[in-house]
Amino acid sequence: MTTEGRRASYALIGFGRIGRRIAERLAAGGDAPELAAVLVSPERAQGVAAAVGASRVVTSVEELFARRPDITVECASAAALAAFGPQVMAAGSDLLPLSLAALADREVEARIMAAATVGPGRLELAAGAAGSIDVVAAAREDGIASLVFRAVYPCARWRGTPAETRIDLASTTRRTAFFRGAAREAVGLFPRHINVAAAVALAGPGLDETVVELAADPAITQAVFEIEMKAGPGPVFLRVEGRDAPLGADPVDYTTFSVIRALRRRTAPIRV
Repeated sequence: MTTEGRRASYALIGFGRIGRRIAERLAAGGDAPELAAVLVSPERAQGVAAAVGASRVVTSVEELFARRPDITVECASAAALAAFGPQVMAAGSDLLPLSLAALADREVEARIMAAATVGPGRLELAAGAAGSIDVVAAAREDGIASLVFRAVYPCARWRGTPAETRIDLASTTRRTAFFRGAAREAVGLFPRHINVAAAVALAGPGLDETVVELAADPAITQAVFEIEMKAGPGPVFLRVEGRDAPLGADPVDYTTFSVIRALRRRTAPIRV
């Protein structure tokens, strides 16, 4: 419940695989906020209404704000985060964004961070596909000497991206790294593939100080994420693998579930 005695609520910007799963899981009951609104384009309104109810579908950000959601999840696109993120926080709703590649643009990053500073809404990060980023954020209290995030994908998953100009995906026979650089450059080059790298960087020393390594591996069928950190409290190595699923299929990964956890914590009697 909120301090006003009403049930806590959340809104969604976008309704793709992630948005749909969030709505379905939280609608099943238990300790969870109530879905207040789903913002989609007018062309998608009717289809989304069939899933969540017409009363919850809005087609403008002004309509979304009128529902007064306590937290808004952006699961649409980098363009949506850049356009609506600052407005969401200025309207008093906390913002939980997934399309963090938008922050590769320094101007967008500055506007998002300024809006979070001014409020009254806050910026909240979910753990995402790389697993818990709590240990990274905790390490900042005693200093992070270095932070490396690695993303390893099957070769086929890199097709149609700038990876093709850096590596011969068809002839690669073993795990091969093709990029090493700052997180800002990495998410700018691969905005649809490694939003998770931006989340790790923001939990740690930042987009310019976090190193990202990208690799292709013909021997795997799903993503592998690794976090390697040297910090005051001690070194950390974290590895997360996705479940097997055909390329292009819905992998049901930790990204969705980390958002669901963050939303459940809003109303759960035990916040873990």
